[in-house]
Amino acid sequence: MGKHSSIPIRNLPRVEVLAISSRERDSRLLQSILIHTNWMIHWAPDRYEAMVFLREHPVPVVVCPEEMPDATWKGFLAEANRLAHPPKVLVYSHGAGRGLGIEVLESGGYDLLSAPLEREEVLRAISLACRAWRDELRRQEVFAAVMTA
Repeated sequence: MGKHSSIPIRNLPRVEVLAISSRERDSRLLQSILIHTNWMIHWAPDRYEAMVFLREHPVPVVVCPEEMPDATWKGFLAEANRLAHPPKVLVYSHGAGRGLGIEVLESGGYDLLSAPLEREEVLRAISLACRAWRDELRRQEVFAAVMTA
């Protein structure tokens, strides 16, 4: 699948989120926040497993920690951005400052979430990131249709 191939929007299932977490405490907290949504949640313990999943299953949003067992958020983001349909990446950090938030945005991440994660902030950020991802796919579909007309 090329960088500009499209996924038919009408065939997309409900919101899908990939959460990367190797810390049990973070996983439980994310699970408690997301369990009450109708979103489909997938889990990966590290960058490697996340990328294996994403290559086979494009999802709109990935929630990842600042540090993973086998990568940093920045390394993961760089790799994810090479996918045909890169997800919007939300990074969460324990003790993150404003500087990290700016760095996440400048590096192509979608947003920074401060841990401990707050329900409303997580749900808002995922919703907005998913909408942005779908809007991007729609623009690609329109562009592809114009180019083939």
